[in-house]
Amino acid sequence: MTQTKSWGLCIHCKWWQLEPDAEVELDTKGQCIDQKLQPFLMRVSGDSGCNLFVEGVPARAAGSGACPPTAEPSR
Repeated sequence: MTQTKSWGLCIHCKWWQLEPDAEVELDTKGQCIDQKLQPFLMRVSGDSGCNLFVEGVPARAAGSGACPPTAEPSR
């Protein structure tokens, strides 16, 4: 998959990382693991979005939903 130049929702993005047992829903909180945004430890919900969107299945790692996120990126 390649990065698009269009905006997309986190719920459909491969850079959205969730807790291992979290439901994939618009109000679920997770961590953005896009390489450019990793230093910011961004906690985002499924209905968040940006122009770094890449369609895919969210990653999973314990600590992704913490505030601030404590998980290491799993991709």
